[in-house]
Amino acid sequence: MDNRLMSIFRYIIFGLLILGLITFGKSDIDARGIILLLLFIINSNLRFFAFRNRSAFVFISLILEILLSNIIYEHYGGIALFYFIPSIFDGVLYLKDKRALIIGLIIYLIIIFMTKDISLEILTLNIGVVTILFFISYYIKYEYRQKIAAEKLYFRLKASEEKLKKANMELEMYADSIKELTAMRERNRISREIHDSVGHCLSTIIIQLGAIGKMAKKDGEIASSMAENLREFAKAGLEEIRMAIRELKPVEMEKYEPIIAIENLTKQFSKLTGIDVNLGFSKETKPLTNEQFTVVYRVMQEFLSNSVRHGKATKVKVFMNFNDDQLIITLKDNGIGTDNLKKGMGLTNIWERVGELGGEVEYSTAKGKGFLLRVVISLKKEYIGEQYEYNQGFNSR
Repeated sequence: MDNRLMSIFRYIIFGLLILGLITFGKSDIDARGIILLLLFIINSNLRFFAFRNRSAFVFISLILEILLSNIIYEHYGGIALFYFIPSIFDGVLYLKDKRALIIGLIIYLIIIFMTKDISLEILTLNIGVVTILFFISYYIKYEYRQKIAAEKLYFRLKASEEKLKKANMELEMYADSIKELTAMRERNRISREIHDSVGHCLSTIIIQLGAIGKMAKKDGEIASSMAENLREFAKAGLEEIRMAIRELKPVEMEKYEPIIAIENLTKQFSKLTGIDVNLGFSKETKPLTNEQFTVVYRVMQEFLSNSVRHGKATKVKVFMNFNDDQLIITLKDNGIGTDNLKKGMGLTNIWERVGELGGEVEYSTAKGKGFLLRVVISLKKEYIGEQYEYNQGFNSR
């Protein structure tokens, strides 16, 4: 509750109480009356400013105020209702329900007792106004409790959010450590594979070459035979190395390495610019040649760069749809757009790169509607050279 508004309201009531004493007083206020009135105001202010969080003090203060009200009214008159407005609000707002009901009942009885000699209409009016004030007080108390409950819920949610953020950071650190540990284990496994296959093969070749060198001085035919055996051994060792490499890098990875590289590009772009990039793929993906991947990667880079520099975008959506014989890339941002687009170096480069692969480029934009780019690359033509090979250099640019 707003203490400032409540205190202003109290002083207004005190003013009306004094005005009522002056206007409808039974006799002039003497020194005793001033002392009683000051006690009434001091008691009410102490209850409001100092003791309102102490239920027992509030209850005693209200009983004292009711007694003072009765005494002052009995000797000096005034308007009976004005004596009890602060008591009604304080009793409801600062006491528990049972004590508040006791105070309410006492106020009703005192009002009836104090105005028993006045007309029935005034008595009925006072009772009605007191009842309305009680309802208003209970409504204020209900709203205040709802506000407190909402604030507590907000702070609990805030604390939960902080805990979730902390847990998320810990999970990310844990994931990074697991990734590092996995990489270390993989490196150890690779080193063992190299040691067991390549190391053994090379060691044997070195030993055999030394023996062949010595034997060649004595008997050329034996040396020639040993060289032939060594050649066969080297071929077998080479095949073993190739098998080890195939095991270290499964063929299925060729499908996913372009996607991993593009995901890394979008994540790095989001971290650097704060722009939300939503990247999606079709369920089935296909491997890309080096040329195809390079074009896709450069198109993505160019679009993201233009979204920041020219479009002032805050969100970018990208979807890569792999059909039987086509890759369709749809890129859309929520930038400012334009009604008068001039094809600059960036769009020209995209057109040329995609055109070299026999692909198609379409775009649409309008002021306030962002920029939409659609790129179609044919996957039907035969791959040139080896299948896509992951280039770590792209990801670091």
